[in-house]
Amino acid sequence: MIYDYFPELDGNQSIDNGKMGRQLFKGGGGGGSSSTTQNQLDPTVRPFVEYGLQEAKGLYQSDTPQYYPYQTYVDPSQQTQSALQAAQTRALAGSPLVPAAQQQQLATIQGQNLGLNPYFANALQGAAGVATTQFQDALKNIASQSSQAGRYGSGAMADLQSRASKNLADTLTNKASELMYTNYANERAAQERAIANAPQMAASDYADIQQLLNVGQTAENYQKQALESDIARFEFEENKPYTKLQSYLSAAYGAPMGQVSTTKSSGGGK
Repeated sequence: MIYDYFPELDGNQSIDNGKMGRQLFKGGGGGGSSSTTQNQLDPTVRPFVEYGLQEAKGLYQSDTPQYYPYQTYVDPSQQTQSALQAAQTRALAGSPLVPAAQQQQLATIQGQNLGLNPYFANALQGAAGVATTQFQDALKNIASQSSQAGRYGSGAMADLQSRASKNLADTLTNKASELMYTNYANERAAQERAIANAPQMAASDYADIQQLLNVGQTAENYQKQALESDIARFEFEENKPYTKLQSYLSAAYGAPMGQVSTTKSSGGGK
C-alpha cells in the first residue's frame, strides 16, 4: 500500500531510507540505511563574506554616516545687505516727485488751470501795441486828409475817427478772444491727458510698496534656506538608524549563496 506522505527536506535533513521504505510499501523488514547531506558555503568565498558582514556590523554599530557639520547655506553678502537696506529706506521714504506729480495732475483734472493764463496780459500787450500803433497812424492820416480837404473838425472827420476807434476795439477784442480760446483749448487737452493718465499715476503709489515687498521676500528667502537646512539635518538624524539597519540587513541577506554539498551515508542489514 502506498501512502501520500512526503516530508519536507532541506540541506541538513537526514533521510532514513528504511523508514521511507516502510512508509512507501506495506510490509517488508530487515535493517535500514540513512544518508545525511550538509550544504556549506564555498570555502574560497567564505572569508570574504565573513569579512563583509563583519564590516557591515561595524558600520551599523558606529556613529557614521554623519551630517555635514558646518553651515549648509550661504549668508547674504555685505553688498546685498547694504543694497537691501538702501532699498528699504528708499521704499519707506518714497519719492517726492510722485506726490508732487499727483497734485499737479489732480489740479489739472479739476480744471484749476482753465482760467486766464498768468502770461495772458503779456501776450495781449504785444498784439495790442501793434493795433494801437496802427490806430494812431490812422488818426493822424484822417486829420491830415481832413485838413487838406478843409474839413478838419467836421462831422466826416469825426465819423472816420469813430470807425478807426471801433476797428482798434474789434482788433483788441478778437485778439484777446483768440488768445483765451487757445489757452482754454490747450488746457482742456492737458486735462484730458491727465484724466487718461490718472490710473497709472495712482498705481505709482504701489511701486514703493512693491519694492519693500521685494526686500522682505529676499530676506525671507535667506531665512528659508537656513530653516530648510535645519530640517534636513533633523530628518537625517531621525532616519539614520533606519538607514543603517536597512543597509546592514541588505548586506546580510545579500551574501553569496555558493555552496558545497557533503553527503554521508550509513548502511544497515537486510
